[in-house]
Amino acid sequence: MRSFAARFLAAAALFGPALHPAASAEQIVKFASAAPRSQHADASNGGPDIQGYLTKPRGDGPAAAIVLLHSCLGLPADRRSIGEMFARWGYVALFVDDFTTRSLEQTCAVDFPQGLADGFGALAFLSTLPYVDPTRIATIGWSQGADTALEIASSRPESFAVPDGLRFKAAAAFYPPCDNRADAALRIPTLILIGGSDAVTPAADCERLAKQQPGDRSVKLVVYPGADHEFDNREFAGGKSLFGMWLKYDSDAAKRSRADLRDFLAAKLAR
Repeated sequence: MRSFAARFLAAAALFGPALHPAASAEQIVKFASAAPRSQHADASNGGPDIQGYLTKPRGDGPAAAIVLLHSCLGLPADRRSIGEMFARWGYVALFVDDFTTRSLEQTCAVDFPQGLADGFGALAFLSTLPYVDPTRIATIGWSQGADTALEIASSRPESFAVPDGLRFKAAAAFYPPCDNRADAALRIPTLILIGGSDAVTPAADCERLAKQQPGDRSVKLVVYPGADHEFDNREFAGGKSLFGMWLKYDSDAAKRSRADLRDFLAAKLAR
């Protein structure tokens, strides 16, 4: 796998301010990162404690849930509004904070293999909540987190110490480095959203990954013509060059990606 060396810089941001009073107040939660099955025989013995931020729709549920995986710079500035957006759509949202309990500020110059175990730990944690339907949990990632989302989609859950039979139902990846997963077989329905002009994570790599998947696999690639890396991040309105990379918010691509994501989740997380 290639290093993330200064490629994935900006925390992802979805779409604007707090959306709707249909969400409960955000909660800080702690859960164990999932240890490899080879080290622990069951899910009761986990890895290190991880912090997360949980937002849920009002009501008793059980609702579908989403594990959100941040970029190499950590949680996005508008984390709360993102969680509220998903709650408005009817989902429990858990933003995984890979960094706080590890005293990390960023992982842009290195690979971050711990993200995979953290994602499965979040899956196991959500499955214990009485208002979550454990059969309808998806993951969404951005940049480095999108790489983890694709790794989750190609992994076998039984490799980690999670309850038997528990697995993610779907995955979505915003501008992932698809060359890192060039030979991966995506085992669950997967949505890849990427800009046609992205010079950081080229769309052509994702096109090759999508084309090599067997015909019976539900993998959808959406390329937004003219859009650059971080196309859904308002921080880069007007465009900005960081560490030799061009990052630019694209309001049309952001709007379209939100609709594409919502349709994908509605279809794949339906009862």
